[in-house]
Amino acid sequence: MERGLAGLVLRLYELAYIERWNDHPKPFHITELDKQAHKAAIAYVVGKFEEHLRNQDIDWIYLIKGLIFEALQRSVLTDIKPQILHRLLRERGEELSSFVLSEAGGDLKDFDRELFEEFEAYMRGGDGNLKERRIVKASHFLSTYWEFQMIYSSGLRFYGIERVKAEIEDTIEDFFDLVGVERIYLRKKTFNFIDLVGQLRFQKRWIQSPRVPTTTVLGHMFIVASLAFLLSVKAGLCGRRGFLNFFTGLFHDLPEVTTRDIVAPVKRRTNMAEILRSYEREQTESVILPLLPDFMKEEFSYILGFVQNEEVDEFTDRIREGGEVRPMGPLPAEECRDPVDGTLIKACDYMGAYVEAKLSLYHGIRSRHLEEGCRSLKNRLKGIRWLEVSFDRILSEIDRRLETDEDRG
Repeated sequence: MERGLAGLVLRLYELAYIERWNDHPKPFHITELDKQAHKAAIAYVVGKFEEHLRNQDIDWIYLIKGLIFEALQRSVLTDIKPQILHRLLRERGEELSSFVLSEAGGDLKDFDRELFEEFEAYMRGGDGNLKERRIVKASHFLSTYWEFQMIYSSGLRFYGIERVKAEIEDTIEDFFDLVGVERIYLRKKTFNFIDLVGQLRFQKRWIQSPRVPTTTVLGHMFIVASLAFLLSVKAGLCGRRGFLNFFTGLFHDLPEVTTRDIVAPVKRRTNMAEILRSYEREQTESVILPLLPDFMKEEFSYILGFVQNEEVDEFTDRIREGGEVRPMGPLPAEECRDPVDGTLIKACDYMGAYVEAKLSLYHGIRSRHLEEGCRSLKNRLKGIRWLEVSFDRILSEIDRRLETDEDRG
């Protein structure tokens, strides 16, 4: 299991190397990792609209797996122009799927064979679930359109820019039967939430050191969410718990859009964590939650860990029952009470940060901040216990893979 997960996290981080829109003028650094993270946030919103306004049953576990599977696919196919990719999928779909499976499937098979079989079925398109696939696809185009709107202002005189604009807009219109898609596209209140999430693309992590690849707060959140979900699946947790672990991971740093990414040593050594937490709560209530429809606010507050019980935060193991939120007790008694594994989210947060620093060291960047960060994060992970998972062994496998690649180089 550890070998497979190490390979998966390194493959997901390959998305941070892939620059998008390489044939257009760009006002900022646009990576595939950030695109996949933004897409996942949009899928949450669109899915919630379908649940509450259309009374649709959403298979959230299938949808989340689809998000991760498509991210793995993009790590293999890189930034192929959409027109070419769509033609390849139409005319050489079977060959393309086989190639993706051969490149990305091995680590997934090492991690969980059943999950690999689901990945294979998803890539070959033979597993049904049209509704969830449409939500994922619509979210793909909406996140692309968000990027394009930034590019458009820089490339007004760029030949073909109007044609690209029309193609994206026409494609999104095909998804207007999904309520959330129309709300976001027409720039209603919900669009402002999506726009706010997108602003985390601009917040760089490890700002005290140069790094390769450069990662953002938004991209990091997708890594944390994916790791938390994969480990939830491997542990055989209930669907609701897997759903909450994924989206808690995906949004766990969202309040930083109001504070910026304050480095951990500053938080710890100045004892400012409590003040920062209070400020984040105020900003969440006054800035973030008003952008969501009423039917989403209670669950989203719970996901962020901003609830009436001040003993609870995003990294607390918790449940919710009858409107009351409290720390999680013994399982499986708590299985059907909206359980969130905050300990798992924290471990995946540390693991993602460790890999970010380790990759830069692997690429030859020497920095006191990165080296100290690796040591500190490794020590912290040694002290975390969640079910039977050994985070120390996972880190050792990540180190081994990077050292093997370095020796080959």
